[in-house]
Order: sequence, then C-alpha cells, then structure tokens
Amino acid sequence: MCEYDVIIVGAGHNGLTAGVELQRAGKKVLILEKTNWPGGQAATKELFKGYKHSVGAWALLIFREELIKYLEMDKEGFELIRPESSFTVFGAEDQPCFIGYTDPIDLANHLAEDHGIDALDGFNRLGSFFANFKEMFERYMHEKPPTLEEIIAMEPDDKTRQALSRLSYGSAIEIIREFFKDSDKHGCIQGSLSASAIDGTHMGPYTKGSAASMSYHYTAGDTYDFKIPKGGIGTVSSSLLKVFQRYGGEVRFKSIVEEFIIEHGAVVGVRMKDGEEIRSEATISTLDSKMTFANMCAPGTLPTDFANAVDDIEYANGYVQVHMTIKELPTFKNQLEFVNGTVQSWLVAYIKGPEQLHKAWQQSRAGQVADDPAVYCYFPSQLDSSLSPGDGTHTCTMFSHYFPTDIPAGKHNEMKSHMVERMITAMEKVIPDFRELIMDQVVFTQQYFEKAFNATDGDFSLGLLHPGQMFGDRPVPGWDGGHETPLGNLYMAGAACHPGPGVTCLPGLNGARVVLEKLGSANTEAAE
Repeated sequence: MCEYDVIIVGAGHNGLTAGVELQRAGKKVLILEKTNWPGGQAATKELFKGYKHSVGAWALLIFREELIKYLEMDKEGFELIRPESSFTVFGAEDQPCFIGYTDPIDLANHLAEDHGIDALDGFNRLGSFFANFKEMFERYMHEKPPTLEEIIAMEPDDKTRQALSRLSYGSAIEIIREFFKDSDKHGCIQGSLSASAIDGTHMGPYTKGSAASMSYHYTAGDTYDFKIPKGGIGTVSSSLLKVFQRYGGEVRFKSIVEEFIIEHGAVVGVRMKDGEEIRSEATISTLDSKMTFANMCAPGTLPTDFANAVDDIEYANGYVQVHMTIKELPTFKNQLEFVNGTVQSWLVAYIKGPEQLHKAWQQSRAGQVADDPAVYCYFPSQLDSSLSPGDGTHTCTMFSHYFPTDIPAGKHNEMKSHMVERMITAMEKVIPDFRELIMDQVVFTQQYFEKAFNATDGDFSLGLLHPGQMFGDRPVPGWDGGHETPLGNLYMAGAACHPGPGVTCLPGLNGARVVLEKLGSANTEAAE
C-alpha cells in the first residue's frame, strides 16, 4: 500500500510549485529535501549575522507575474521590487553607458540621447525580430514541445523559418551586429546583449548556437527586467512552502534520497540514505537528468539508448559568486559618477563589449582565469532594507561568468582567489576605494553548488542552454517523453525540463499537471 500519492525529490521552487498544484488538487504529497531549507539554488541565507544574501539565483529575470496570484504566493506576503532600471552597464571611460530602464519611454529617451537615434531604431527592430522566438515560446510554454528543428520546419512561411533558425542556431554576435553596428557608440549595448547569450551556456558570443540563450532570456518572461523579491530570492520558495503546507502538504528537510525503488519497470517509491523505504503512486525528480537517471536508478533499469543520451548531456558551466558586506554604499567615480544618489547605482556591470567576453571565454576554455572578466556588481539592500541591519552598512554581491571548469587538482582555491582579485580590480575602475568598503566576504563557484545541491558540475541550468538541449530535447535529447520517463510512475519537473532554467516555476507547474492527468485527477484551471 502506498503511503503517498506523490513523492517529490527536491524543495526548490519547482518542487514546491509542483507540490502546491498537486496538493490542492487533493493529492497526498511528500517533498524530500537534502538540505535544511527550501529554495535549493535560489535561497536566501544569512551568511553574516544580520545580513541576508541571495545565494545562487538572485533576481527574477524571466518570471511571469501572473503566477504570483495563481500559486497564491501573494496570500503569504510575497512581494516584488521592480526598480526603474535593471542595470547600468559601463565599459571604458569614453564608452556611453547602457542603462536598462524598465519603462519603455525612459529606455527610448536614453537610447536616442546617449547612443544615437540609430541605437533606438536598432533596439526596436531587434525587439521585432525577437518576437518570432517569443511567439514560438509562448505557444509551447505549457505544452510538451517538439524539437527546435521540428518547430522551425513546421512554420508556414520562409521568413519566420529563417528568423527562428538564426535566433536558435546562429551566434549572438551575428544578430547583435545587424542591429547595433557601431562598436564605439554601442559597445556596452553589444556587451549587455552578449552577456545574456552566454548565461547558462558553455559558449562565447561568437559561438554558433549562442543566440538561443539570448533569445530565451529576452522572450521567456513578461519582460527582461531584474525584479527582486522582497526578503531575497528565497522568499519565492518560502512563500510556496507556506501555501503547500496550508493545503496539508508534508516536507521533510535533511532527508537524502539514496535511490528510486524500481519494480517491474516502474518506480514505486524511494529508498532513503538511512535505509527507510517510502512508497508512492508517482515520484517526481526535480534534479538534473544525470543525477536522476545515472545516480538514482539501478544499472540496467533504463533503455541503453536513453542511458547513453543522458551521458551525453552537456553541463559544464563555470562562474564565481562573491557575497560581501560593505561599510556603506559606494561613491562612484569617472564614467559612473552620474549614478550617485540614483537607483541606477543598485546594479552596475562592467562589460566593455563582446570582444571582452570572447577573450574571457577563450581563456576559460584553456583552463585560465580571465585577465579582464566581465563583472556584475549589485547592492540588494539598497532596494530592500530588510537585507541589512539598518545601520548604514549594506549587502553587495559580485558575479562573473567563465571561471574555468577544468581545474587541476589542488588549484581551485588559488584560481578562485585570482578571479576574485580581478573582479574587484574591475570595479575599482568606478569605485576606487572598493576594497576599503568590504567588511566580510565569501566566495562560491560551481563546485560549491555541485556539492551542496547535487547539481552535475555545478550547472545551475541543469543542462546547458544549447539548441540541442532546449524545447523537445529537454530533459534528455532524443527522448520524446517530456516530463515522463522510460520508467513508469517516474516524472521530471525541474529546470532540466522545458522550458528550462531561471526562477520561473513553469517546469514544476507543467510537470505537476502531467502527473495529475496520469493519476486521473487533473486540475485544468489555467494560470491567470
């Protein structure tokens, strides 16, 4: 006899989203989480007493706000902070900065006045070009999609097929250069767009296929804004946890699943690390495909072709995240002096252009620390006072792509220190006394997230955003199962699934609906 209708492995935002959808449909759900907190790689942690940092994911870049109401997060106090600008990108002193205003009129005025009317025209035309991908994405947002090749082939006109092909299989830079031709005037715009293209990939902006990540990031959400949850990114999962528990759901923290119990080709429950067996009608994994199938399924239980396809999934994703406390908000100098006293200072990014990213990519793939890394530096407590003690001190986080993934034994800490030193040096271009402001500091790389959350190679995308690992090729390329797996009663519902990574809740929601349909009690209400 089964103890639960559904067991969910992982209490991240997707696992909790699935739990909410299943539990309020009348299912008895148990969520098992290896850590002692909800959120997984999108958690709020008090790394230093009195200061809260968003560890892993930190903002809602592609989140659809209608889900706040649908998932009842608003009933548990969830709030979003949407600043008037998402970022301020700077480069060399003679380069015009690029400000990501969230209001279209503010953005248009900034582009025309600071970058030229040709930049405004380029941005509008690029938006129209992205619309091809956005229409395709929204068509399959809640459905099991075909592969990208199949989707493109089914388009009725050649113009759309060509656009989707370029947006999926082209390089980011060949698209960017079409709309922003002047590297002197548009370097920071080009760099900002290129940075979105390498997020979640093991590519450079000149690599064929890098356009897919750029297209995804600019079209998957309502808008490409950097929205901050009040209280830190972990409030996404903590509010979902409250909703789940309000409906009677059960979560066990510090509970490590050792393997799935497989009988006659079907998963009938889980075996815990302490030997306990828990039975269920259905089991959902929110882990990546390698952890789910190669690590938690006994050898020989999966079809050979499927197991080999799992082995071939690409995960390599190198990055550095530095969390700090600082004595006070910085006073910016040189090309960023104009942001002092404005909200535009909450997030600044050093990205000179695609050539800078290309060089960093080349050094990273050669196992070297970048000489001149691109750096995001943000001050969350400037927008949300609940994250710091209120005594004038603040939280600060830096992030950079392209930390090497192939690191010689014993060299990780040394290379990590070199990377952080170069990230700080980059910020000193506009904050000369930056080092003097730092009180506390902790550094995480992909190795931390691999160990802490069982993420293969520390890949926060749970499978890189490459064209051959998107849409119908998630979670396993060549497998047409969507959220279903070759094993009966075992389902996938994490970011390894379509539509992919980022804090979106969509894989969890869509996966739960598939399970409800299979269990014979579907909740067909659409998200409003």
